[in-house]
Parts: sequence; structure tokens; C-alpha cells
Amino acid sequence: MSAEGLAAPIGAGRTRPAWLENLAGQLLALLASLGIALVAGSLLIIAYGENPIDVYTSILDASLGSPDGIGYVLAIATPLIFAALAVSVCFKGGLFNIGVEGQYLVAMITATVAEVNLDFLPGPLLIPVVLLAAMLGGMIWAAIPGILKVRTGAHEVVTTIMLNGIAISLVGWALNGPLHYNDAPEGAFVDLRSNVFPAQGLAGDMGAAFGVTPGAHLSWLLFLAIAAAIVVWFLIRRTRLGYEARAVGSSPGSAKAGGVSIGRTQLRLFLISGALAGLIGMQLILADRGYLPLNYVVGLGFTGILVAFLGQNNPIGIVFAAIVWAILSRGEVALQISSQVPREFIVILQGLLILTVVITYQIAKRRLAARQLQRAGVAGDLEDSDAPEESSGPRGPEDTGAEALEPGNWI
Repeated sequence: MSAEGLAAPIGAGRTRPAWLENLAGQLLALLASLGIALVAGSLLIIAYGENPIDVYTSILDASLGSPDGIGYVLAIATPLIFAALAVSVCFKGGLFNIGVEGQYLVAMITATVAEVNLDFLPGPLLIPVVLLAAMLGGMIWAAIPGILKVRTGAHEVVTTIMLNGIAISLVGWALNGPLHYNDAPEGAFVDLRSNVFPAQGLAGDMGAAFGVTPGAHLSWLLFLAIAAAIVVWFLIRRTRLGYEARAVGSSPGSAKAGGVSIGRTQLRLFLISGALAGLIGMQLILADRGYLPLNYVVGLGFTGILVAFLGQNNPIGIVFAAIVWAILSRGEVALQISSQVPREFIVILQGLLILTVVITYQIAKRRLAARQLQRAGVAGDLEDSDAPEESSGPRGPEDTGAEALEPGNWI
């Protein structure tokens, strides 16, 4: 039997689709990282004199053991999905948008302006307008470091950090000035906040349909976050802008040589990131509080960076990473009630999880790349072995001349 007849079935039997190998490698890396993080966390729990199984069981029971727990987890995950998507979009283009925190604060201001000034609109019109106002506010604040990056070369890390501080001051100014609460009864003491939003401008409670307590504030914004993840995936993987963003992020020099406008691509990514960041605070002001408070949730933008790392900057992976992060965050309540382990253990476990995920994913990527390169090399060798020989005898100097190129001289 010829070598060709043996090579074909062997190669076909061993070859698997690249996407299937990548998926299997990522799943194994995820399981390995979870296992390492849980083992390391178990050692810390034992050091506190507690049973790791009991501690982990209490965390899961508080998060997933009841409809209320699941509702809280999904409500916590909703803004984290928006935050991580906003970070990951810039990551794809080689940009580090630390200013997601400030962009979402400015977006809450613009959304509040729309809520209190357009309260005459019906709900089907008011809510879309508020969402658009929030996205516009985030885009405007993200455009500042984008323009500075493109026009002057100013590093986005420095400019976005500075803008975060300005955004915090803007919230305080707005609540003390144009958005100050003026509906309080005479002599009543009210925390610094805006006026209460009209009922038709709120997201509403979706949890009641699933038996979830109203205190969870589960709303349809969760589905909007999942839809945003799908849109971002399509944008990055199936559009020209996504291709240009990945090219710029991988090799700006090669992208520029290929005709890609680096500045235009970076500015577009900043604008998209700002629009996504603008939706982070909607869970707070439209589903939870119903107004803009001064004691808003701090650090959602920075937490989005961690969730993006945990999800490996994959929009679909970010959804699951946000849920995992929310499960651990919800578990803080269980730790305080059922064990002597301090709540800081959750922070340690989250850090261990991110560290192990980054390491195991890098190892998996390198091994998969090496295997695919090796397979491509073997396939190339097989093709070369199947090619017809140029000569059956030794090659002499005359074979390198023009006569050797004539079809009649091929053997």
C-alpha cells in the first residue's frame, strides 16, 4: 500500500476543527483555574479554623440556593457586564480605558437630566431617550481621551484617570446645583440626591414574574446587557471595524502598512466604549433607587477591568465571568452570617481566580498554538512527500540551465 493511502486516513482521523480544539482548551483551562483557586482558598479557610466545604456550600446557597439569591446575582452582574464590555472593546485595539468609572458617572448625570426634564413623555418614549442620553454622556466623556490620544499622543491611562476625578466632582456639583432635590417637605432632612424619577421612566421589577423578591431589583436591563455582549461579539469578529481594531491591537505598524487608519480606529473604539460605559449606572438609577444619589456605587468601572480579564476579553465569556463575580460578591453575606471567615476572603478568592485564569489561559493558548503549528508542519511535509520528484538521478550543473525548465525535459 502506498504512503498516500496511509497518510490520508491517519491525518483525517487525528484532525479536529480549530474552534473545537480552542473551546476544549479554554474549558480545561477554566476548570483548572477554578480548581487551583478553590484549593488555595481552602488553605486559607482551614487557617481560620473553618471547614472549606461548609464555607463554599454557604456561598453557593446564598447565591444560587433560592430564587431570591439568583435574582440578586443577576442584578449584581448586570452593570458588571456593561463595564467589562466597555473595557474589552478598547483592549481589542490595544487601548487601556481606565476611565470607564468616570464615563458612567457622567452618563448618570445626562440620564438624570433627561428623566427630570422630559417627565411628560410616556414610558415607551422616555426610557429609550434616557438610555440614549446616558450613552451620549458616556461617549462625550470618552471622546476627550480619544481625541487627546489621536491628536497629541497623550497616554489614555493618564488622561482617563484625571477625568475620573473630574467626573466625581461633576456629580457633586450637579446634585448641589441644577439637579438638586427640591421636592422635600419644608424642614425635612434628605440625603443629597436628585428629584425622584417619574414612574414611567423606571425599568420596573422583572423578578416578580419569577418569584424573586422586589429587593433584588432584577430588571430587563439584564437582557439589554446580554444583547450588548452579542452585539460587541459581532462587531469585533464580523465587521471591518472589528478586524481593524484587532489589527491595530496586535501590530499597529502592520495595520498602518495595510492601510488601516490607526487614529480613526482608536477614536471609534473610545466612542463605543463610552456608549457601553454609559449603561453601567442604569441599574442603579432606573431599577434600584429611582433617582441619582450622591452615595452611588463606587468602583464599578474598575471592577469591569477585573471581569474583563476573567472573561479573557471575550464578550460571551464576560457574561459568565460577571455572573461568577456576582456569585462571589453575594457570598459575602453568607460569610458574615454562617462563619468566622472575614468578608475580605471573597476579595482574596476573586484575586486568586483572576490570577489563575490568566496563567492557565496563557499556557493553554501557547500549547494549542504549538500543536496547530506542528500539525500544519506535518501536513506540509505530507504534501511535499506526495509531490513528483524532479529527477531520478543526481543533479548536475546542466540541470540548472534553461533546458531543465523545458516540459520535455521533466522526468
